Amino acid sequence: MKRDRNPNTRKREDELVGRYENFVKGGGLGYFEVEELETIINHYMDGANTEEAMNAVRYGRELHPNNTTLLAKQARLYADTGKTQEALAIIDYIQTIDSTDEDASLLKGEIFLRKGLVDEAMSIFKKMDGEADNDDYCTFLNIAYALNDNRLYDDAIRYLDKAVAIAPNNTDILFELAFSMEQKQEFDKAIDTYNHILDQTPYSNEAWFNIGQLYFYQEQYDKAIDAFDYAYAITPNDYQSLLQKANALFLCNRFREAADAYEEYADLTGEASNTFVLTGECYEKMSDFANAETLYRKAIDLDGNNIDALSGLCACCIELEKPEEALHYIETALRISPNNSDLWVQKAEALIYLERQKDAIECFNHALALNPSQVDALVSLGNLYVDDGEYDIALHYYQQAQMIQSDINGMPLLLAIVFYKKGDYPMCIKNLRESSASDPQTFKAFYEICPEAMDDIRLKNIDF
Repeated sequence: MKRDRNPNTRKREDELVGRYENFVKGGGLGYFEVEELETIINHYMDGANTEEAMNAVRYGRELHPNNTTLLAKQARLYADTGKTQEALAIIDYIQTIDSTDEDASLLKGEIFLRKGLVDEAMSIFKKMDGEADNDDYCTFLNIAYALNDNRLYDDAIRYLDKAVAIAPNNTDILFELAFSMEQKQEFDKAIDTYNHILDQTPYSNEAWFNIGQLYFYQEQYDKAIDAFDYAYAITPNDYQSLLQKANALFLCNRFREAADAYEEYADLTGEASNTFVLTGECYEKMSDFANAETLYRKAIDLDGNNIDALSGLCACCIELEKPEEALHYIETALRISPNNSDLWVQKAEALIYLERQKDAIECFNHALALNPSQVDALVSLGNLYVDDGEYDIALHYYQQAQMIQSDINGMPLLLAIVFYKKGDYPMCIKNLRESSASDPQTFKAFYEICPEAMDDIRLKNIDF
């Protein structure tokens, strides 16, 4: 079972472990009850200190030779370290002493699940179900833990429903049920379950955080922000909730608030380098490129290999009309990560600002060699070939991009331009209609690139 971790439990555990370790070193009383030994063994198991846990088991068995609880702990340690045959041998021995020992049966079922013997495991669990007391939800909860650990979520929910029927307000059961639902992507049901937990324990940081995560996954960022706010207010040192709140603010375009939250996170955690990048991205989105550049430089001062900061500096320098600096930063990034197709696209963009179109085309092609689905490279190549009057080649790249992503922003306008230049007026008109339906600036942009179309009789009297 998952154990209670309240402060009184931790204090008692610390006292027991201290007394045990004092004895091992040669001082203090050396006798421990089985329950005390179980607490000591759990302490070492929770800390992944298998060797000390096994030593405590061996010492416990010297004091209590045939105690099935200690034998079950030894079997679990064997199972957790891959010694399944030794574990099964001990389980078989336990069951000769007590055929109804639940810990032994549960562990045997878990071992069978790990070995892929699902039917055999389910047969054991069915037997445990039949032997369980009418008011014993722990059996069903423990079985559900084992099933969830092996991704058998439907079966876990079946046993958890039995546990809920016995103890409808037990938060251990409800948390495990919500987890199962999350794994099945039944997010609304999981949120309802977490809300039921909050009915029992309104100040559950974990429940509020998990609700926030579920809303975040569903891109309901405003609701996620509220949930993360509650989690952070309940536990002020829960910096993960603060970070996730900042991420949600960023994704719903509340960039000023996101920047404040990222800065607060950096102040509290000292995790400055990556947080400078995240805050810089907020300023970049607000078109405050000077402040974004300052933040990216701070990140670089702390970590010269921060790819995101170097990429951000390149973007800011392009916007601030410093293409030589932009090229310097992106080339630095490429020396660190030469197979990053996005960086090659950025280098090409810097080269375009320097009017080095031939070199830019080479960079775009290199990006496509690394990632044939690099849509930005395909669209940018199409634009360059439009500028050179190579409309057939441009159309090829635009259509390649559309095959990868059908809803590219601004693509109907680009196609309208290239079809007009090619003399394909029906396709030009079709794409103008599609573009103007969502973008009122369509014709202004179209006529800026195709000024000759303003007096073209073939486009006159067309109902757009």
